[in-house]
Amino acid sequence: MNSPTLHGTTPALELRTLQGRCNQGQVIAYLDTLAQHSEPSRLTVIVLDNAAVHRGKAIREKQIGWEAQGLYLRYLPPYAPFLNLIEGIWKQIKGVLMPRRSYNTLAELEAALHLALSAIGAKFI
Repeated sequence: MNSPTLHGTTPALELRTLQGRCNQGQVIAYLDTLAQHSEPSRLTVIVLDNAAVHRGKAIREKQIGWEAQGLYLRYLPPYAPFLNLIEGIWKQIKGVLMPRRSYNTLAELEAALHLALSAIGAKFI
């Protein structure tokens, strides 16, 4: 049986394309969006790795407000890739769905990645 998610009971891999580097402001904006769609009466837990953009003063300052909206942050233990489900997905993508290691252009790489993610049922947001 699947656990409930923001999208019902079907697990979903969602992705958002960012131009440039991901920064803490973008992470906060995304978490703000999730918090707006959360319900205080239902527990919504976001599991994050320990990347610098997932931690820091600005994140900690927002955390109490998010929890009031029903959105809770939890962190994986350091050095535990076996607990980070995205690691298995990346392994499948890099090893099977995108075995080619170099692309002539960024557009070719993006197209190959889009095709691979579509093959595993990713939802593009």
